[in-house]
Amino acid sequence: MKALVFTAIKEQQLLDVPTPAIDRPDGVLLKVKSVGVCGSDLHGYTGQSGRRVPPLIMGHEVTAEVVEVGATVKGLPLGSRVAIQPVEFCGVCPQCLAGRRNVCEKRRLMGMNVPGAYAEYVTWPASNLFQLPDILSYEDGALAEPLSVAVHAVSLAHIRPYDTALVVGAGPIGLLTLAVLKLTGLSRIAVSDTSDARLELARELGAQVTINPTQQNARQVVNEFTNGGGVDLAFEAVGISATAQQSLEVTRNNGTVVWIGNNQRLIEVDMQAIVTRELRVIGSYGMNDEDFQRSLRLLADGRIPTGQLINRRASLSEGPTLFDQLLASPETIKCMINFE
Repeated sequence: MKALVFTAIKEQQLLDVPTPAIDRPDGVLLKVKSVGVCGSDLHGYTGQSGRRVPPLIMGHEVTAEVVEVGATVKGLPLGSRVAIQPVEFCGVCPQCLAGRRNVCEKRRLMGMNVPGAYAEYVTWPASNLFQLPDILSYEDGALAEPLSVAVHAVSLAHIRPYDTALVVGAGPIGLLTLAVLKLTGLSRIAVSDTSDARLELARELGAQVTINPTQQNARQVVNEFTNGGGVDLAFEAVGISATAQQSLEVTRNNGTVVWIGNNQRLIEVDMQAIVTRELRVIGSYGMNDEDFQRSLRLLADGRIPTGQLINRRASLSEGPTLFDQLLASPETIKCMINFE
């Protein structure tokens, strides 16, 4: 099969590689239909995060068609349209048994720990496959994975009526977090980003206030927005020191900060501010199956503006040059690699 292989830092090649074989009774062979390009893959490509090690086939935001099933797989006919939940859990560690499977002690992520879906075929366990609603296209369904990341993050914040919120970062995860916050009923939401094009889209999606920290004082703008108190909730969706610190600075005393961004391993923040202002800082990683299922329902019900978020499409053959193009184009929100 053809696959886009991450062969070295800032290098990907379209190669002929063996089609994966089902190697476990609950395994499924899937023909990839659509796969989103995730920011974590872009950061892996540049070597910025260190979380993708070549050689590797990346890609984990996937919809596919079932073409072969393992011996114990039931209820998944050939030809089934599915969305792939890309985090595999062990099911037996203390975290899994406590219902926190997204932080499973032995979890594996498709496209990071095992070969991913920038390829014509991929294998994955049946328990991580969810039927794609008939009304959803393969392309729109591939948003279920990043949307479920946003759904999970918002669920951790314990939102109350009339809370104010700031989303730091207007990339796909940040904008999806904005969309999910709007669905909770919140109306007083600000978004911060260094791209004016992305901030314009944030306003179209319902942000009441937008902030470009290269041109404005974020804390001053938020103080005006909240009558001097700071926001009740901040969601950081970038993962670098500057944005993590911004999320702390604009949050009111005893407020809640949810860190979703996962870019730099080590960052610098004002720890005294966290302690003396009693800020609650929560890390949010991935999603649970319930988050994934909720995301599919939101997409099927037309509650997420997929047409505004997916603004670039490519074929697998464009892969070797695609990532450089995306890194040079902040106007691109979500790029989908489609196979048909």
